[in-house]
Amino acid sequence: MGYIAPVNNETAVNYESRRVEQEPAVPRVDRVQKAELTQFHDRNERNGTRYHEETTAMDKRKEIEQELYGLGERLDLQA
Repeated sequence: MGYIAPVNNETAVNYESRRVEQEPAVPRVDRVQKAELTQFHDRNERNGTRYHEETTAMDKRKEIEQELYGLGERLDLQA
């Protein structure tokens, strides 16, 4: 057998002399909030309830306009 020179393994020495910490060295990061997708409605999209609301509002406007101005009830064909 030959001679084996002693070798200082710094990693092994550091591992043996380490102490267990009570708290982690790196603080925990909170979880990322789950992404929620919101639904946006296109103004030009065909929507039954919206169409009904718009038509009723327009009809009401026409009625009020006719009461105030008296227009649109009869056609003046001689004009």
